[in-house]
Amino acid sequence: MSETHEKRLFGLVLILVVVVALLAGFAIYTSYTKPGLVTSATGPEQKTISVGGIGTVSMTPDIGWFTASVVTQAGTAAQAEEQNNDAMSKVLSALKNSGIAEKDIQTVEFSLSPIYQESKEPGTMPLIVGYSVRHSIRVTVNDVTAVGKMLDLAVSNGANDVGGVSFGLSDAMAQQAQSQALDLAVKDANNKAKTIANAMGVTLVGPISVSLGSYYTPVPSVLTASAEQAPIMPGQLQYTVNVQIAYAFS
Repeated sequence: MSETHEKRLFGLVLILVVVVALLAGFAIYTSYTKPGLVTSATGPEQKTISVGGIGTVSMTPDIGWFTASVVTQAGTAAQAEEQNNDAMSKVLSALKNSGIAEKDIQTVEFSLSPIYQESKEPGTMPLIVGYSVRHSIRVTVNDVTAVGKMLDLAVSNGANDVGGVSFGLSDAMAQQAQSQALDLAVKDANNKAKTIANAMGVTLVGPISVSLGSYYTPVPSVLTASAEQAPIMPGQLQYTVNVQIAYAFS
């Protein structure tokens, strides 16, 4: 065999080796599957009936609030403040001596303002002729039947502006109202789901999800009291709970 033929044969063998290597690499690449791309068939989606339930209970308020203010005026700021402090001290002492705890009395406003009078000379600024001090407190009365009495007591001891009467539920009563309303809401949802299932001719399997909606206490009625004590009627408050429940059926 000549040298030229040997070189041709060597070249053909080399090309054949390269082709075989490329084919083998391609086969390995095509057979490789990246992790996480394998999918499997999922089961049928669960059939559900979704209903809402509502529960409302009426409760008699067991706690009340009112505001009492002392407003004083004097020629100087110091005099107006001193007179106000003296009058408010009497109001606070009377309330505390009647069983109102210090923690149930909160200052909600204290202001010192000049009193102006229009100048008689045109084009000049109004004149300051005195000062007014206003001190307001918010009183919590844990015995709702005593709200009127406490109002009258504040007025008779120096408060010259009272009002803002409102009623509500203590924490313990609010928790009781929420539990009762929630029980009614769940029962309401159950009854609705059963009615729907019966109409559809299917059987309820049971609840698979429950969500509690917004529950709230409506804003209490606001009354205004005057120096002449009037009957204070707290009335009734409503506590409402909403639920959303999904039931599986077959």
